[in-house]
Amino acid sequence: MRIAILTDVHANLTALRAVLADIRARGPFQLVVSAGDQLSGGPRPVETWRELEAAGALLLEGDTERDLANGACKPIQGDGLRRELILQVFDWTLGLVPNDLRQRVGELPTNLRLQVDDGQDLLAAHANGVNLDDFIWADTPPDELARLIGPRPPGLLVVGHIHAPLQLTFRRTTILRPGSVGLKYEPCWANVAHWAEVSWDADRAAWSSRVHAATWDVRAEIDAARAVGYPGIPIMPGGADA
Repeated sequence: MRIAILTDVHANLTALRAVLADIRARGPFQLVVSAGDQLSGGPRPVETWRELEAAGALLLEGDTERDLANGACKPIQGDGLRRELILQVFDWTLGLVPNDLRQRVGELPTNLRLQVDDGQDLLAAHANGVNLDDFIWADTPPDELARLIGPRPPGLLVVGHIHAPLQLTFRRTTILRPGSVGLKYEPCWANVAHWAEVSWDADRAAWSSRVHAATWDVRAEIDAARAVGYPGIPIMPGGADA
C-alpha cells in the first residue's frame, strides 16, 4: 500500500496543483490524504476544496476547518500587523466560503488510522494524536510527547500544524511532519511545497516514509490573490516583497 499525505494547503491553489502533479508523476497511490488546514490562510479556498475533491483526496479536519465551521477564529498570540492580517484573512474567508461548505468541513474526520497485516498502525492527523491544537516540537518533553501521541501509539504518526519538516522517534513511534504545502515562513522554502510518501513494507512489517518537495510559482499565486482582493498578501510566501 502506498499513500500520499499532504498537510496545510492553506488555500494556496498554485502550490497544491504542483504537489498533486508530483503525486501523479510518482504514482500510483492507493490513497491521497490531506491532513487539515485546507481552506483558510490563502486566496482561493473554494477552488482549493474543489481541486482536492477532484483528486479524490481524503480530507481531514484541521483547526482552521473547525474555526470556519464555528464561525470564530481561535485566539491569535501577539499583536501588531501579522495578528491583524490573520484575523482579516479569517473574516474574509468566512465571508467567501458558502454555509453548506462550512458545514461540510466541520464534519470532516479528525484522523485516519490504518493497519496492514496485523502490523503497527499508521495514524495521520492534523496536529497530533489527540487534538487539533497542541504542537509537537523537536524538543517537546517526553511526558508531553507521550500524551500527544495518544493512548494507542501508532508505528508511524504523520502530522502537520507546524509548517516546517520534522522527523523524530519516540519509543516505538516515528513522528513525521512533512511540512506545509501552501504556507512556509522560512525564505529558503518560500516556493517549496512538501508532502510525504508512506508505504507498507511487508518484509520489515513496518511503515516507511519519504518526504518529497515540489516547487511552485509564488508570483502566480500573489497575482491570483490580488485579483480576488485577498487581504493577506503581506503574509503569503514572497508576499512581503510583492
